[in-house]
Amino acid sequence: MQKPIPYLVTLRILATFLVILIHASTGYLNQFNATSLEWNYANVLNSMSRFSVPLFLMISGALLLNKQEDSLVFYRKRMTRILWPFLFWIAVYLLYYFYRYTNFEVLPAQRVIEISIDKILHGPSAHLWFLYMILGVYLAIPFLRILVQHASHRDLYILLGLWAASLLIMNKSYASYMPKIDLTFFSGYLGYTLLGYLLANREWRISTPVLIISILLLILFNTLGTWQYSASINKFSPAFYGYLGPNNAVLASLVFLLCKRLCVQPPSSWLQTLDNHSFGIYLVHIIVLNYVHPLVNLPIFYKIPIATLVTFIGSFVATYLIRKIPYGSVISG
Repeated sequence: MQKPIPYLVTLRILATFLVILIHASTGYLNQFNATSLEWNYANVLNSMSRFSVPLFLMISGALLLNKQEDSLVFYRKRMTRILWPFLFWIAVYLLYYFYRYTNFEVLPAQRVIEISIDKILHGPSAHLWFLYMILGVYLAIPFLRILVQHASHRDLYILLGLWAASLLIMNKSYASYMPKIDLTFFSGYLGYTLLGYLLANREWRISTPVLIISILLLILFNTLGTWQYSASINKFSPAFYGYLGPNNAVLASLVFLLCKRLCVQPPSSWLQTLDNHSFGIYLVHIIVLNYVHPLVNLPIFYKIPIATLVTFIGSFVATYLIRKIPYGSVISG
């Protein structure tokens, strides 16, 4: 079994916590008010958290791309680790959707079937898009491995540069300002795995103060950019929040390098435990948050972080308990 890598353990826990923070604060953003404390506070929290999903993919790249393994062996070992949680949580959230948002007394059976098919195909909960995306990424990993193992360093940096260019050219938010070049082959979330691999396996001579200042400046850029653009159109725009936005790709890279620099001691047992349950925490947290959030009757400044922390802990407990039942460790994530 691979020995835990300290900074990757820290990054995965951080990313999991920040995803919950995003979902605990996003509800305040939809009613835009440029002078509202609630809106601006939620904007700050979202702006500082949007590198979380890229981190998950970068961690996968750091761990998987340097291994030599037959493609079918990879699929058998790792795809099944995702497939069973995928099927289990799709079923759980489908039932939860009908329980929370529908009335079977007035909903025709045909409509139930139609809704079920749509939810199964596209995800019965918004956060489960990650499962559909990561399945596609994992299908490509064995072939990206071959490329990584045989390409020169220069070729890998060229490939990464083309992926970075695709973040601008293929991004709908910038379509009016970009040439219509088809970079589909280079675009998408798979590029984050290559980025994580290169950041993990190369030395980067960037000082700690520069990393910290750059991270803070990018968070400020996200915050002010979202505020300014939303004010200009008089409604909330998530244009600066995109996980495939170049701003958040750079932000994720800087955070990755900072943790790599600072987190060098072996992780404690409780951090390893949290890390081992992080996928399950991600999968279950929406249900926990939906019950926790209304119960935290405090001003927004305290409500969002406390609801996030309680949800994180509650989701860990739920995942821990699920793993205690027969086959629970297979389906929990």
